[in-house]
Amino acid sequence: MDYLCSECSTQLSEFEIELNTKFPIGKLYCEFCQSKWERKIIKQIVDVEKEVGKYEKY
Repeated sequence: MDYLCSECSTQLSEFEIELNTKFPIGKLYCEFCQSKWERKIIKQIVDVEKEVGKYEKY
């Protein structure tokens, strides 16, 4: 059975299927789309932390 990336519909390799099985995040992603989502989440965290830091006094 062929598994496709939820984002770009590329066929997943055996390694990508294994990663998605061991560390499920709800959708199947290829390595490229997975790193793209990770970068997006990291950017959101950085933006939130910047806002929090703006109002704190040391």
